[in-house]
Amino acid sequence: MKRLIASIVLVVLTGIGLLWPLAEGTFGAGSVQPSTDPSVVTDYDATYQVAPDGHLEATETLVVDLPAGRHGIFRYFPAADPTDPHARILPTVTGITMDGASVPVSYSWKQGRSLRVARIGDPDRIVPAGVHTYVISYTIDNVLARPSGAQGDFSARAGQNATPPTASFFWNVVGFWEMPIRSAHVAVDLPGATGLVQCAASASGEHPCAIEGAGTDHVTVTATDLPPRNPVTLRADLHVPLPPHETVPWTVRFDKVLGRSVPVVVLVAVLSAITLTAGYLWERRSREAPPGLPVMYTPPEGLGPAQTVYIVKESVGGHALVATLLHMAEQGLVDLTATDAKSWTITGKATADRWATADPVTRRVGETLGVTTAGSAFAADGGKAAGQTLLKAKQYVESTARSWSRTEGLVVSSTEEWVGRALVVGAAVLAVVGFVGLLGVTMWGLPFAAFVIGGVGLLATGVGTRRTAAGRQVWSRAGGFERLLSTPSSEDRFDYAARKDLFIAYVPYAVAFGVADKWAAKYRTATGQEAPVPLWFPAAYYGGAAGLYSGGGFDTFDSALSSSIGAYQAAQRSSSSGSGGSSWSGGGGWGGGGGGGGGSW
Repeated sequence: MKRLIASIVLVVLTGIGLLWPLAEGTFGAGSVQPSTDPSVVTDYDATYQVAPDGHLEATETLVVDLPAGRHGIFRYFPAADPTDPHARILPTVTGITMDGASVPVSYSWKQGRSLRVARIGDPDRIVPAGVHTYVISYTIDNVLARPSGAQGDFSARAGQNATPPTASFFWNVVGFWEMPIRSAHVAVDLPGATGLVQCAASASGEHPCAIEGAGTDHVTVTATDLPPRNPVTLRADLHVPLPPHETVPWTVRFDKVLGRSVPVVVLVAVLSAITLTAGYLWERRSREAPPGLPVMYTPPEGLGPAQTVYIVKESVGGHALVATLLHMAEQGLVDLTATDAKSWTITGKATADRWATADPVTRRVGETLGVTTAGSAFAADGGKAAGQTLLKAKQYVESTARSWSRTEGLVVSSTEEWVGRALVVGAAVLAVVGFVGLLGVTMWGLPFAAFVIGGVGLLATGVGTRRTAAGRQVWSRAGGFERLLSTPSSEDRFDYAARKDLFIAYVPYAVAFGVADKWAAKYRTATGQEAPVPLWFPAAYYGGAAGLYSGGGFDTFDSALSSSIGAYQAAQRSSSSGSGGSSWSGGGGWGGGGGGGGGSW
């Protein structure tokens, strides 16, 4: 059940890690603020050369009047094709200059890999105020659109279609620049004579655009006094074969998740299935088949409660310290007294020789609490000092049981399982690296996450060790004794009435396994009487046996110890507590593809 719950949690976290980029557009969208870019484009001149296969070669020349304190300009290119949600129009920048010389350029993806940004200028250098000329050259494939997809409202028209067009060049020939543009001139060379040519700088015609060259393969468009974020869109209908477009089954919104290659997505899916299977099979190999568990009427000889639980579960469980203290009292090594619900005193009463015969876990706890000499005492009073000592004792219970099992040759390390554990931890780290986008798109975290999901059981307690043949024999006897304590069975021939002393002696073991209530219930069923109260436990303080086994004395004793440990840990957290740039956005949509935009920075 724990493995199942862990797997479900990991699946949910994997889904979040894989798909979180989709939330960027959902929760990051807001109202568009007015442009505050102080720069002005005094002249914008662009040339576009479109080949028959839809390949575009473009050069943009911007004469920009920059105020003081600017580093340069930026240019962004949208990846989405508005005429086909499954196509992409990805730029390849071939050259950028400022005032005829090379200039530093840094590139990045924004808005979930939907915008490619070129930041032009040196972040450590301010450009002198005044007029500067920037030339940006780039290429893009798949720029010819289906006429049915190139829809829009246009304020200027020239030429006509004698027959229905077979392709259209539908493009924002002037993009969404944050700076106002005083004069724009665009020249477009097309792979054939145009039919109807349309353009718009605004749907209402408030900002007119002029068309020249309709009916030829060379078209020019001009516009003046364009406000910020005001593109110019051109549609030129053609009677040329429409070249095939490379498409993917998903929209650009999923590009940060899946990338832009179907074969790569298939590869990642196959790898994820392989790693999921590998993790699951590795985890399955780590599981030890349980031995036969006959009903045993005594615990394995010489084993205290913590050791008995450890050999069954390869962990001492959450009640080991309390069970060990109860075992110490039952063995006559200490006295337990209660001052109130949260204050207990453990007083030593045995000689050194008597302590020497105790099991190693019991002896180590006694030494840690300082009660191995007669008359010595330890107060579990809820204080920080007591909590520190109890926490140390609790840790020693686990470590001593573990070292005992290895010293006795009952448990050995498994290299294969430790390698599996290390791979699960490493895969978890790489999954996080992939999901945050450091490997590119988030799906690259999926194969690693799949291995973690399949192999999460390798992180379970006990994985990394295997019981030897001798260990399995002790496991069988200890597991059979747990069965006596917790499970009704037709093979159960324990005479509770005649063996009342043994019932009490086994109470610490029942507490260790977390089945004290079931052990008491079996006594009541067998004898028709309430389970007896141990003389070594001050149950009278809690009203006798009524709630001792099912939420009274034993649980209160456990709570008192936990309260002390909690006080110490809270103090530790309190003493170690402490306390722990800029963003860019842009873009928009007019009608045509490409365009993009930019501004100064």
